Amino acid sequence: MGSTAGQWRLPNVLELRSLVDEQQASQATWLKSQGFSNVYSGSYWSSSTFYSNDTLAWHIDMYDGSVSFGIYKTFSFYVWPVRGGQ
Repeated sequence: MGSTAGQWRLPNVLELRSLVDEQQASQATWLKSQGFSNVYSGSYWSSSTFYSNDTLAWHIDMYDGSVSFGIYKTFSFYVWPVRGGQ
């Protein structure tokens, strides 16, 4: 099934956080065992901007599942595009 421009977006921090299982030692390893591929033990951007500074955003580390904010949007992190919704 193909896709067209505008069908993909970055998930917000709550959507991205919903992938994390706090009982797992490595989120990336666990997600791979759940059928996901190309998951890396690193930080993934969310679309959620930090409320007091729009140059900062929230991200999630897929090694330990930690959620962080205060990282400038100019940093290079992984992305986990999702299709549809808002």
